[in-house]
Amino acid sequence: MNLGVAQVESTETCGVLAFPGEVDLSNGEAILRQAVGLLDSGVPALILDLTGCTFCDSNGLNVITRSQMRATELGVPMWVVLPPRGIVRRISDVAGLPRRVAIAPDVATAREALAIPQH
Repeated sequence: MNLGVAQVESTETCGVLAFPGEVDLSNGEAILRQAVGLLDSGVPALILDLTGCTFCDSNGLNVITRSQMRATELGVPMWVVLPPRGIVRRISDVAGLPRRVAIAPDVATAREALAIPQH
């Protein structure tokens, strides 16, 4: 089990939080702290990248939902990158996540939607 936290990339235009391979009770709170920390640091936009995440239970969905709530409070646009197929996408769809947050198939599309130049 991957007990790691997310990889963080922060630039002047956006913060990107790339989730680890697995998100569950063991690391969900740490990842949420990372996301909220990015938001509270003043990033102008946030992308949660689940491209490399192969397992995500309710703790992962909680990270996304609570991050969205904080982003909304701060007026920061947020996108979630979900691959079009796989268990993480199915769990997200069943939980109704696409009705609550902006979803993109890859980071490039999310950056484009936020009008952020590519590196």
